[in-house]
Amino acid sequence: MQNQRKAGRTGGAAVCFILAVLLLPLQGPGAENPPPSDRKLGSLEKSLIFPGWGQISENRWLKGAAFAAAELACLGAALVHDGLGNENYALYRAAADEAEAVRYRRLVVRHDGRRNAFLLAAAAVWAVNLIDIYRLIQGKETKPGSLSLGIEHGPSRELRLSFGCRF
Repeated sequence: MQNQRKAGRTGGAAVCFILAVLLLPLQGPGAENPPPSDRKLGSLEKSLIFPGWGQISENRWLKGAAFAAAELACLGAALVHDGLGNENYALYRAAADEAEAVRYRRLVVRHDGRRNAFLLAAAAVWAVNLIDIYRLIQGKETKPGSLSLGIEHGPSRELRLSFGCRF
């Protein structure tokens, strides 16, 4: 018992030491924030951060709102089904008989599958958003430091997305 307490104190001290070492540079006199750069985010960068933001910055309000709403709806639905899956999993673990356990396990699988489908749909919205903003700004953002997105067709009918940054 005493060895467990000693090990717990040693582990806690190690965690505190690691946190202090990691946070120490942030609190020194030279830790002031650097001056903000004059460079602003481009439309492609905005769309990389959140779908629809780039379209809105290009005054394509309807497209931007549609992409943002679709992304939020997909992510919201994924969160709802994740919560329902977790609730049914707790009921499955606490089931009194086999029939009840089977029923709750099926519900867990159903909600987990729906959660995964909504996450996949959110990723698809994000990808379509990037393709749309790329086509919209193609050739516009060639200044240094801007991001670029390339879309290529491979030899076996595959689609490739490539990112680039100009310095």
